[in-house]
This record gives sequence, structure tokens and C-alpha cells, in this order.
Amino acid sequence: MKFSLIMLMIVTVCSCKKEQKADTSDKKNRNIIRKDTVSTKPVTTIKKEETTVYTEIRDVKKIRNYGEGPVQSLDVRFKDHEFRIRYIQERAYIQYAVNGGIIQDWQFCNTNFYYDSSYEIAEEGSYLLYNEMISSGILLFPSFTEEYAAFFVYEFDNGKLQYIKDVILEQGLSADVWSNTYTFRAVRKKDTIQISLIDKKGKEYMFQDREEYPEEEEYKKANLSADLKLLNEK
Repeated sequence: MKFSLIMLMIVTVCSCKKEQKADTSDKKNRNIIRKDTVSTKPVTTIKKEETTVYTEIRDVKKIRNYGEGPVQSLDVRFKDHEFRIRYIQERAYIQYAVNGGIIQDWQFCNTNFYYDSSYEIAEEGSYLLYNEMISSGILLFPSFTEEYAAFFVYEFDNGKLQYIKDVILEQGLSADVWSNTYTFRAVRKKDTIQISLIDKKGKEYMFQDREEYPEEEEYKKANLSADLKLLNEK
């Protein structure tokens, strides 16, 4: 009887050790699985470069007065934006308003309306590009050139209107391009703006930046007090 009891205790102890060993082995296996399934590679975030595309707007309202008098005028309106352009002798000025409130008061406007041009030609050669999502846009005014298309570039939003740069298309375009449907586009990537023209076949022509046209600086030196008095007259 004692012998049987002793044997029963030995069997019980051995069984417990086997179960503990098996349980420990299972835990190790589970730990190994967890370790293998957790990626040790660093998580990388791809930062997309911010890009804003401005497309040409055709349905803008224009009110012009190129009659007699010391001041000629052109008002360009689109949505809540209004650009008031005034010509005095060989100088141009621009005032920018949103919802009737002045955002940028009169400042010198870079545009060619006299060098082998006219008020009408300057108006026809000016373009407004816009991005609906951010209520921001680009104005293109004809620049000075003897051979290739060139523009002064302005950027605007609900808080500012500022001159950006002068661009030129350093290649001639066929009469077919100018006589058929074409559109302008601007793409901003961080601190750069690329202006391009797209013809009816979808071919894109890129404009290049150029230095300030030297004549433009001469008109900035003019005494503007008399001009401002005319501009502020009702």
C-alpha cells in the first residue's frame, strides 16, 4: 500500500513537470512568433510636394474707357476680385479690390501699352488665371519684346496683389498657334511659378524667366504725386 502510494506521487510530480515544461515551451514559441511578426523597419512618410495649378479664365468682365482725357482706364472683374488699371502718359497703375474693399492701393503696373502696342492690344494680350480651391490667381500683362511672346507676372489672393517676375517664350510660334484656340497655364511649386502656353493639339510651350526690362525702371523714378492726385479723383 505504501509502495503504491509512493509510485502515485512520483507519477504525479513527473506529470506536473512535463506540463510546466510544455507551457514554458509554448510561451517561448508565442514570443518568437510575436517578435517575427513585428516589423523592425522604420516607418517612412512620403511628403508630397505642394503643387498649385492655375488655369486661364475667359469669362471675365471688362469695363474700358480709352477716350479723351489725361487718364485712360480698364477695369477687370472676376467673381469678387476687381483690378482697376489706369494709364497716364507712358505709365500704368493698378489697384486691387475684393468685395469692394481695397486690398492693394495704387501701385506701378508693369505692362506694355505703348511700345509697338496700344491700350486695345495690351488689353487683348492680358490674361487671368485662377485656382478655385484657394481663391488665388495669376495676372499676365504683355511685356516688352521685339520677337518673342513675353509677360509680366502678378500673383493675387484675397489678401495681396504682388509683382512676381518677367517671363519670355524663347521661340517663335507659328501663326496657326496664335490664330486658333490656345490657353495659358501657371504651375506653382513651392517658391517657383512656371508659365506655359498650350495649343489646340495639347502641345505645351514653357516660358523662361528673364531679367527686368531696363526701360521699366526709368518710369518708377518719375514724380508720382501728380499721378496719384489724378488716380484718386472721383
